[in-house]
Amino acid sequence: MTTWWKRIQSKWDGWSGDREMEQSIRRHLSQNGYFGTTATLSGVRLVAVQRPGWQQVFRFEVRARVDFRTPDDEPDPEPVYHDLYGLVHEDFRQNRSQVRVFVSQEQRGELFRDWSDGLICLRGAKGLLS
Repeated sequence: MTTWWKRIQSKWDGWSGDREMEQSIRRHLSQNGYFGTTATLSGVRLVAVQRPGWQQVFRFEVRARVDFRTPDDEPDPEPVYHDLYGLVHEDFRQNRSQVRVFVSQEQRGELFRDWSDGLICLRGAKGLLS
């Protein structure tokens, strides 16, 4: 029973619930030197919103493999993974989604304070505001 529950909990933690947002995150990672398609997302949570919901800020963590972009005739180096901290800012009025990833939680917190200015901060934002 315990392993079943942990497996369900693990799937829930890695589920974003928004395929377009997940694809935006993966695309951003791929454009910035990581293998976005194989990255492992976790902790995707809505942390700030502006009524009636047009603007939303999500937080997430990701474990992504570095893409060294080696030529085809050279062997691939040993895999290197980075644990990154990210934010997604969505504005549905302008049909715009911005994704940023950071190597430290403090960097993410700085951007979150900027992006969440004037928004309603939810429970998941607790660690981002300090």
